[in-house]
Amino acid sequence: MIGGSKKAIYLIFFIILLDLVGFGIIIPILPFYVRSFGVSDIAIGLLAASYSLTQFVSAPFLGSLSDSWGRRPILMISLLGSSIAWFFFGIAEEIASFNIVFGLVVLFSARMFAGAMGGNISAANAYIADVTTEEDRAKYLGLMGAAFAVGFIIGPALGGFLATDYIIGIVSSFLPSMIPITPYSLPSFVAALLSLSGMVLCAIYLPETNRDRGVKRNKNNLEHILEPLKNESIRGIVIVALLGAIAFSGVTVMFVPFVADIYGYSPAVAGLLLTYVGIISAITHGSIAPKSIEKYSPMDVAIFSSFGIILSMFLMPFCPAIGNSYFIRGVSPYLLGVIGLDEIILLLVVGIFAISIACHMVSLTTLISLAASEDQQGSAFGVFQSAGSLGRTFGPPIMALLYIIAIWSPFVVGSLIFIPVILALRKIRFGMGSNISS
Repeated sequence: MIGGSKKAIYLIFFIILLDLVGFGIIIPILPFYVRSFGVSDIAIGLLAASYSLTQFVSAPFLGSLSDSWGRRPILMISLLGSSIAWFFFGIAEEIASFNIVFGLVVLFSARMFAGAMGGNISAANAYIADVTTEEDRAKYLGLMGAAFAVGFIIGPALGGFLATDYIIGIVSSFLPSMIPITPYSLPSFVAALLSLSGMVLCAIYLPETNRDRGVKRNKNNLEHILEPLKNESIRGIVIVALLGAIAFSGVTVMFVPFVADIYGYSPAVAGLLLTYVGIISAITHGSIAPKSIEKYSPMDVAIFSSFGIILSMFLMPFCPAIGNSYFIRGVSPYLLGVIGLDEIILLLVVGIFAISIACHMVSLTTLISLAASEDQQGSAFGVFQSAGSLGRTFGPPIMALLYIIAIWSPFVVGSLIFIPVILALRKIRFGMGSNISS
């Protein structure tokens, strides 16, 4: 750890957390929001993919720009952009009341702009790499990963809470009637406010860490942005990130429709379930994953966690059948008369999934950081994030189409995708420090 940097790390953690809570707020309402436009469920996957498509394009550029312009200005610009995007996302419903086609255009445009601004995570990870040593980098990159998890704890629960009739009624009574307050607009407006708050904190309190940015300003071109891919180790990890993101994103996007259709969950209940996932993920990011990497290695953790992902993804759609199976029928079907046995099994499987995904992501970000040179941290994380975004572009539409064909199919196909992920990881040789090769 570089002296005096711990305060800055916790500050950027909080700033990114605000932005990610805003992102998480949208998750439980998104499928219901899309369905309110009267379109096919394929649109759910397309809307999720639109975010990732623009993030795929923007992440390498924002990461590279942070190498030359500095981490702080890139974070400020992207946070402000996210705030604007979520505001227009919220008013798309009102616009659709006059013209549904134009409303959908605004909805998708806002989501895409939010995705472009979401590429700021590459700059945030590079910020962490600037102020940490190789020995403690996994720990603090795990902390940044925990920001995602905590965003999933607070965001979905808050989104579901804001979508309830009770809260809508209270907020509507305080605001003028010209401001559209609905179960979809209110969560979006709160997301916009959180991103704007993060931008203000960044502008006032966050110090710049990339002191050599002026020297590298002339390198902002596509060749420089993609230069990390010349490193065979980085290239192998990027391929792993791409494949994993296709499976993971498709499953997570269709998970809310799954629990709504099979278990009858409302946005509020679905938000609480995602909060449960976030709590487990936060604990794993902040403690379990870094300690596992320290005890074993990032590569060992990446491979082992992939097996956990395969198991949990495959079992997820069959939780109701397992809970009602002949072998378990003798067990008391309800816990305290509130939760069914099939729901208990779902919680166990989803818990394994959350732990496995968190360990997988922390191990991959650690591998990327160790493989990249000091002056390419932003570019390397940008390319890495872009690969994940590309996977999240293809994953949701594919899984949405599979979901329409058979509800169980996105989860089974997602688990099968992680088989080549394991094979690709095994081809990457990992040594101490930056000695990674393929």
